Amino acid sequence: MKQYKNDIAIFIAGMFILAPSLLYAAQPKFSIIPTASSITSLLLPNNFTETISYQVTNNTKITRTLTMVPITGVSQTLIGSGICGNPFTLTPQQSCTLTLTINGSQVPSTGILGGPVICKINGGGDTGPDPFLCSQPSQANILDISVTTSGQHAYVANQTGNSVSVCQVNPATGLLSNCSIAATGLTGVEGVGFNPAGTLFYTANLGASTITVCNANKTTGALSGCVNAGGSGFGEPDAVAFNPGGTIFYTSNVIGGVSACLVNSSTGQLSGCVNNTSPTFSATSDMTLNTAGTLAYVANRGNSTVSVCNVSGQSVTACNNLSGSLINAPEGITLSPSGLHAYIANAGDGKVIACDIRQDGTGLLDNCFATDGEFHGTGNVAFNNTASYAFVPNQLTNAVFVCNVTNIDGGLSGCITSRGNGFDGPSGIVIN
Repeated sequence: MKQYKNDIAIFIAGMFILAPSLLYAAQPKFSIIPTASSITSLLLPNNFTETISYQVTNNTKITRTLTMVPITGVSQTLIGSGICGNPFTLTPQQSCTLTLTINGSQVPSTGILGGPVICKINGGGDTGPDPFLCSQPSQANILDISVTTSGQHAYVANQTGNSVSVCQVNPATGLLSNCSIAATGLTGVEGVGFNPAGTLFYTANLGASTITVCNANKTTGALSGCVNAGGSGFGEPDAVAFNPGGTIFYTSNVIGGVSACLVNSSTGQLSGCVNNTSPTFSATSDMTLNTAGTLAYVANRGNSTVSVCNVSGQSVTACNNLSGSLINAPEGITLSPSGLHAYIANAGDGKVIACDIRQDGTGLLDNCFATDGEFHGTGNVAFNNTASYAFVPNQLTNAVFVCNVTNIDGGLSGCITSRGNGFDGPSGIVIN
């Protein structure tokens, strides 16, 4: 019995000895917790930057002056309300926001695993980190950054906002980030697209019956030098399409038919426009061409059909109308990068219809079915270059949804909000 009591006493004493270390494990000296919108584990393209924020709190009982241990490829934002400086001082239980910019071009090839580490400064005029009093986030919230090849950008037409947003597209998740306004002054913009080289960006301004052309930086995604592209005869243009050589520009007109204009290869300016009409056209709301440039697909919102037409130069002729119970006031028409599937965005019922494209030269559509995707408003579906993700604008919620694409039938599934923000009546969308 005496030995048993001795064992109990030793156990209790041991618990007192361990208590401080257990408390430290439960509550670090400086807590570092990611903000709600921050994702700390990323596959970052080498041409992208990503912003990650943490809330840093001083859990000690004295005022501390702190600093972050430098990380290659990571810079700290120092300006803004509640932002942690470098160094920064926090009273007991005071917090600030540590905002970090991760630059994919500067991150080591081995990536980043760990941190950010926050330490008190050495003092005595030395603002370097004191390694004997530091904290970092929990294992689940440390920086875990891997770098991959160049990523793409999403360009979203803000029809209500009369502008275009540009966002980074994460190749691993399809999620959008770092969205900003890239072009303004575009009245009722709806259709957006690029020339085949990806160097010139065009908008179809339905509200002004004009076309705008901008220079596009393929690395950064920035647009610049936006001007009226010229051309004539547009009647509420609603689409941007090109022949494979980029020498002919096509747009569908809500009032009128399909315009085909010659393109100046250096400036992107349009001229010599020809208007193609067809009895099949009715309030044409969008159009696209197959990769060979031999077939045009035109969405007719007025009569709930899709026209498939032959294309030869500036001539769009011999149109066949495709109808069916699933096509309901189609607003957008997009072809998959493989050319095997067509996607019709219905303004009438908010559904996205996926169809097989016949590979017999006719380009007609078969096996259509309603797929996933929250589409409400005007616009079209877009795809990344690997066709693994589809992007669906939703004017009702001012959001863009990202969906998985099924290889077998082209169906969309698992659609979620893309995390992109700042959209104002998103309609047209293109990935470049």
